[in-house]
Amino acid sequence: MKFGFFTIIPFHESHTEAEHFQQTLERIELADQLGFTEVWLGEHHFSRHGLVSGLYSWMGAAVARTKNVRIGSAINILPFHNPVLAAEEAATLDVLSGGRINFGIGSGYQRQEFDGLGVNIDEARDRFREAVDVMIQAWTQEKLTFHGQFTHVDDLWVLPKPIQQPHPPLYIAVSTSPSSVEYAASRQIQIMVGGPTDIMGQATQVVQLWHEKMEEFGHEHAHIDLPVAKRVYVAPTVEEAASDLAGHQDFTNNVMRSISTTGAPVGMPTDKDGNLPKGYESWASRQQDRERRDDVGHAGLAPLFGSPEVVIERLAAVQEQGINRIFSQFGFPGVPHKNVMRAMEMFGTKVMPHFREEPATVSS
Repeated sequence: MKFGFFTIIPFHESHTEAEHFQQTLERIELADQLGFTEVWLGEHHFSRHGLVSGLYSWMGAAVARTKNVRIGSAINILPFHNPVLAAEEAATLDVLSGGRINFGIGSGYQRQEFDGLGVNIDEARDRFREAVDVMIQAWTQEKLTFHGQFTHVDDLWVLPKPIQQPHPPLYIAVSTSPSSVEYAASRQIQIMVGGPTDIMGQATQVVQLWHEKMEEFGHEHAHIDLPVAKRVYVAPTVEEAASDLAGHQDFTNNVMRSISTTGAPVGMPTDKDGNLPKGYESWASRQQDRERRDDVGHAGLAPLFGSPEVVIERLAAVQEQGINRIFSQFGFPGVPHKNVMRAMEMFGTKVMPHFREEPATVSS
């Protein structure tokens, strides 16, 4: 199995922004030392949900602080960015990292972010798909000529070109929408399956659907393990893990259900009257699904919380479902930093060795 560390840096009131930043850098460095294969950083704006508003800066900082781990965006919200600039930024990071960049992309979903940046959320899907075409052409063609709905350039020399050929691996974030999975497969782009999909109990089905669609389009796929989000927390005992997490589980849901400046919940694309924009019809019950995170009869694969022995057992069950690549948030916002670092170290030294040949050690 492959294991990744993931964060959007939730802005919990227990620490300042600067403290959150420093703690995150320490966690990224530890992930590299422990032998995690990937670090993923997710873009968000204008709420406590996440502090990674400067995604490219954060990816550059992660590149500079690490030696081996791949650095990925999970995700870069393409409708917020000029796609030519996004191609340049990703290629620059790829060169600086020596070819260690994974580029996860998506359409975004928080209306307040679109409104705050002056982007029409009704155009999100169209902007996203056009941006994918622009970036791939910018990376793979010597000169870029493109005339679409939003981008118009002629004979543009887009530099630098990425080290990885034909370009850094692309990943599209999906939930449960068959159309999104089919689009990704049609473009031979891997999907990354987020936490809500697992909560809804559909992670394994979405992964299987992508493989089926890749087969239909005639693309090789059997060798590809797709990244799936699972929250992780390891402590010496099950009781200590439960005690450490107690009282912290609701932070993200509280933020997501809070009312934004648009008059709608932070975590939804709806307007103040509850109307969904074009392309987001499958989001009608998303907040209810989030609320059912701990409903045993509804949730997907068991959360990876507990002692090393329990987490190993649960990870084996995940692997039996055909999932061999996990990217993880550790604990919940508000869990003390020292506890998160201990959870990461225990996961890296006591859990990960059971799923690979070479055990990890922390470098001094």
